[in-house]
Amino acid sequence: MRRITAFLAFLLILGLLPCPVRAAQLDIGGKSALLMDVATGTVLYEKNAHKPQYPASITKIMTTLLAIENCSMGEIVTFSHDAVFGIEMGSSHIGIDEGEKLTIEQSLYAIMLASANEVSWGVGEHVAATLSDFADMMNARAKELGCLNTHFTNASGLEDDNHYTSAYDMCLI
Repeated sequence: MRRITAFLAFLLILGLLPCPVRAAQLDIGGKSALLMDVATGTVLYEKNAHKPQYPASITKIMTTLLAIENCSMGEIVTFSHDAVFGIEMGSSHIGIDEGEKLTIEQSLYAIMLASANEVSWGVGEHVAATLSDFADMMNARAKELGCLNTHFTNASGLEDDNHYTSAYDMCLI
């Protein structure tokens, strides 16, 4: 399925697949989807694009955006007790210890490549002092980007009933 999706996206990019007529005929298995031309904002395909959904680890896209916008890559993140032990048992992590230090650049690699929840939390604390303040920053940035169906409560995407976004809003982010 991934190969077919990649091939269709390639055809869309080359302009060999007329849009939105053919794109509208796709049947995406997910609950929500959006294919947008980033240069023009033209929606090429959508399925429940504005319906709020639980974003899970794609939350980390906003976390890394805020880190990039507010930090230099060489800044040092020191991981707190809360960051290390506040994540759900068994959730994705890289085994950071309390007091351990990583640069922002190393932290971003851990977040985006290993989906490290404790690193997401630590980066949130580094940027905004508390995870709650970081979530407020995430929500403010989402509004600046035009998001209408998004509310973040944490930096990692760990489950929370008040943590949601839509396919359309994620395209904006």
